[in-house]
Amino acid sequence: MTREEATALCARLREAHADRFTHQWRPRQDASGDWTVLKIALPERRDEDRRTELRADERPPSADDPRPALERNVGGPWAGGV
Repeated sequence: MTREEATALCARLREAHADRFTHQWRPRQDASGDWTVLKIALPERRDEDRRTELRADERPPSADDPRPALERNVGGPWAGGV
């Protein structure tokens, strides 16, 4: 089998084979130089994970800053003058 034939067979299997949803087919050259078709099993799909929707809960409003205005706005008495 040539590479073109193996690629064409892979395309036919991808379209019509019963396992097309669970497997892939790829052309492969073996040690003798001939081309074959390799059947690869796909990992199991978890459709139930895709259907669930995750939402974050609303956060409660944050409290006002308890620091005095001097510390909030300027950085406190330890902040050097600029």
